[in-house]
Amino acid sequence: MTEQTLETEIENASRRIESRQAEIDTELQKLVAQIDKYTTWAWRFVWFGAFVAFVSTIFYLCKNTETGFGLNLLGDFMAGTVASIWSLAGLFFIYVAFLGQKQQLLNQQLEIMYSQLEVKYTRLELSGQKEEMKEQNNTLRQQKFENTFFQLLSLFNSIVNSLDIRNKKTLAVTTSGRDCFVVFYRRLANHLNSIIYGEASAMKDLSGATTVQTVEAYDKLYSDDKSDMSHYFRTIYHIIKFVDKSEIENKKQYISIARAQLSSYEQILIFYNCLHENGNEKFKPLIEKYALFKNIDSSLVINQEHLKEYKKGAYGQ
Repeated sequence: MTEQTLETEIENASRRIESRQAEIDTELQKLVAQIDKYTTWAWRFVWFGAFVAFVSTIFYLCKNTETGFGLNLLGDFMAGTVASIWSLAGLFFIYVAFLGQKQQLLNQQLEIMYSQLEVKYTRLELSGQKEEMKEQNNTLRQQKFENTFFQLLSLFNSIVNSLDIRNKKTLAVTTSGRDCFVVFYRRLANHLNSIIYGEASAMKDLSGATTVQTVEAYDKLYSDDKSDMSHYFRTIYHIIKFVDKSEIENKKQYISIARAQLSSYEQILIFYNCLHENGNEKFKPLIEKYALFKNIDSSLVINQEHLKEYKKGAYGQ
């Protein structure tokens, strides 16, 4: 039951209680007046009966020898008058007790109505606490997600910064960090050129390369630099997967933050990685779902026809 429904019920119950309380107050006033009236009459009969009994006893003690008013006559007189008067007084007391019980029932009825209203207020309060706890849980879940998400991004950037390309002879670092992806891209082009035109051929136009040829060239690139590239691609894939599997709202907002970490050459390498068997099955659907190539530099795509390998959702269309 929603909080708004409970508030409506409480408002209706309050109006019913106000109306019923006015009726009960009127009835209670009448009962109090009747109780006072019949109690007064009952006590009057009690005292009147006592007065008659007293007078009769005095009359018996003082006049019995002269008038012949004996004890048996006194008993008959008491039974006929005093007992009847006190029986009437007892009847009045019984009726007063009945009125008092009715008064108590009316008060209990009002108490029950207030108890029911109190229960509704309690339910409303618990409902509010439940909503508050739900909001707190959502906030905690959001904070937990963001902490993990930004830690993953920090790890990802650390991996990128740790990349380096060394001279094969001197082992001196020639390229490091994100600049390595420029070198990877050139190596991809070289491998593709060798596949199309032969090993010794000079660099030629690659715009006619098929997807199969390009994926084959990427496979060679990946095999040569697997130690660096596999770690990189696994990390960025798990960041996107982590957002996708979470229960938070505005997932695309966090994907856009992750996308902002990628350089143009990184996006191109991810582009061909997901046409390769490494990312085609699991990573590619996430790219299409969250428009990871929304701001891709299409001029770096070797063949513009390759763009059709992805659904339009990958480009935010």
